[in-house]
Amino acid sequence: LDKLPEGTKVEWKEPVDTMTPGHKEGTVVVTYPDGSSEEVTVPVKVGTDEQINDPESQEVKVALNGTPDAQEGIKNFDKLPEGTTVEW
Repeated sequence: LDKLPEGTKVEWKEPVDTMTPGHKEGTVVVTYPDGSSEEVTVPVKVGTDEQINDPESQEVKVALNGTPDAQEGIKNFDKLPEGTTVEW
């Protein structure tokens, strides 16, 4: 939305089925401040947290005989759902 004019509204045309897992498509209606609008097809991936998130690993440096922090090994930890935990 940061590239659209201020005041632009985005709404689902119809609710997307989130009762079953899988790849779905939904239609979003984009309404501009001048009243014009357009429809955009949006891919939607429905699944469990494990199915829709992709933790990215990264190297962890630790001092000799130190204890590495498992969370530091996940590059995109801040993008994972609140309440996510990692451990060795």
